[in-house]
Amino acid sequence: MSENSRLAEAQQILHDYIKLKGLRNTPERKKILETVYSVNTPFTVDMVWEYLTEEYRVTRVTVYNNLELFFKAGIVIKRSNGNEGMEYEACVQTQTHHNMCCTICNQLFEFKDPSIAMFLSKKRYRKFKMTNCSVMIYGICSRCQAKINREKRKQKNKQK
Repeated sequence: MSENSRLAEAQQILHDYIKLKGLRNTPERKKILETVYSVNTPFTVDMVWEYLTEEYRVTRVTVYNNLELFFKAGIVIKRSNGNEGMEYEACVQTQTHHNMCCTICNQLFEFKDPSIAMFLSKKRYRKFKMTNCSVMIYGICSRCQAKINREKRKQKNKQK
């Protein structure tokens, strides 16, 4: 799957969606979509805005509104990125991947588990067609677990 075919498919999906919703396809929207599909990592509104303002006059609000539109059209996914807010990721023609988020340090760990996607793809949802899936697992990472255990041992030793 090439970068161009991913972008072309996303553009077609967006075109169909905005036509259905009676919206216009603006030059800013087109450039934001091209930017989104040129990166292969999760990104924030600010990252896209900072990149675009080097060459274009576009506001953060415009970037945010378009990313939300892309989410509703199903061409990006969004997820909480701990205390940092929301992050987005292009999702047309991508392999399914998942994340684990440490509830103490807010670090995200990406993992792939094809069995999750396979399980969900076999499920049939009434009046719903799954196009992608993303799982977020919340818990405590090994580094934070080790810190907690050290603190517990310290407290235990103080009590002796």
